[in-house]
Amino acid sequence: MGDMDQAGGSEIFPIFQLLAITRWIQFASISVMFGAALFWNCIDSVAPRARGATARLLRIAALTAAISGVFWLAEIVVNMTGSASNVFDPATLRPFGAVAMLRLILFAAAVLIAVLPWPNRVLFPLNLLVGALLLISQAWLGHAAEGGGGPFGVMMILVYCVHVLAAAAWVGSLPPLVFALRDLRGLKSAGERTYETLSRYSIMAMVAVGLIIVSGAVNAGFRSEFSPGRLLDSEYGLVLLVKAAGVSAMLGLACFNRFVVTPRLRASAGDAQAARLRISVSLELALGVLVLGAAALLGITPPPG
Repeated sequence: MGDMDQAGGSEIFPIFQLLAITRWIQFASISVMFGAALFWNCIDSVAPRARGATARLLRIAALTAAISGVFWLAEIVVNMTGSASNVFDPATLRPFGAVAMLRLILFAAAVLIAVLPWPNRVLFPLNLLVGALLLISQAWLGHAAEGGGGPFGVMMILVYCVHVLAAAAWVGSLPPLVFALRDLRGLKSAGERTYETLSRYSIMAMVAVGLIIVSGAVNAGFRSEFSPGRLLDSEYGLVLLVKAAGVSAMLGLACFNRFVVTPRLRASAGDAQAARLRISVSLELALGVLVLGAAALLGITPPPG
């Protein structure tokens, strides 16, 4: 099966750009749904205002995921059929099968998450669950679905799922980390509390980064039939290199935060180091958003033939 996102030709010129932008918004919003909720399930930080800010962000992310997801599906239909009028024809959803139905149900659930007054103890797990299902179901709308139904195809799907869940866990958890670091500012023993928060977060982040690197390398191998030459001599390989450069820059900042700034928090009053840490994590988040943009573009770029 071909990639349903892949641009079908120059006769619908704007659709490629629309798909890339919509996928970018979709990836970012779902990453926040999953990663921000995961942060508070893994990190026990004394930062009540940060929890409140995260809850508001989760509601916005859920609504954005639903809206961008519907537009993404509509744009795929336009790209496949060549006409916007086909979006409203139920027959055009048949090639997507159960995946389209599942995602539409999840988008409806995301709207309910956004608009109903859930307490945080319910809001966070709901975002985690719906975000995870939206991430996993993307595998059947992209390159990973091209492996067919045999063992190789199953492996491609599994590796893709690991990759997107790990990426969302890393990038999506950065906003609540920024909120927590700001919330801890000015508190008594702020340096010590910031150190404890970063130490706990680093464990989750290191696991996510390790999974991203391994699954990303295997994904690239799948797309190029494990031929680096074919990969590098293609537009797909160029976009992949841009994405890898962004991930490397994020990893450099993360290592700087973990092994340089964080240990200094205990050795100083903490205020100056905590300020540097907030700036560094904010830069890491900005890079993460750009990496998601590269990932969105990568998904609609034909892999080496």
